Amino acid sequence: MRVAGAVVVIAVLSGGSGADLARRFAAAGAKGMLVADQHPGVAEDLATELDRPGCPVVGVCSDVHQPSDIAALVATAAKHLGPIDLFCVTGPGGERIVSLEELPRHLDPLAELLALVGEAIGEIVPPQRHSSGSPSAARTALR
Repeated sequence: MRVAGAVVVIAVLSGGSGADLARRFAAAGAKGMLVADQHPGVAEDLATELDRPGCPVVGVCSDVHQPSDIAALVATAAKHLGPIDLFCVTGPGGERIVSLEELPRHLDPLAELLALVGEAIGEIVPPQRHSSGSPSAARTALR
């Protein structure tokens, strides 16, 4: 996986932190980063801390459990940083990094990314048991 010169999106799940991962990517020579956190102000503060010439950092409040939010992250990163090279999901159970160059060219890249992000969330967040009628159970089932 090539980090130097890469545009990176880091999506932070509830209970996780993207700070260490973002710092590692910055130290490895990332060209730009977009950090997304579900909690307002967290990603924005990290972006302010890490933003520097040669590696702009954008922070946004976003929930990657929602396909529309993932699409918005892709559009925002492309607008401010250029095409995404690496999409990362990090949470309390670990992290998963997806290289977009691995995506099949014949498929809709956003649809494939949505599938990979959903898979990454499932790997990072252990399955949770909820009563079958709760909204949380519905969200967990989507993971």
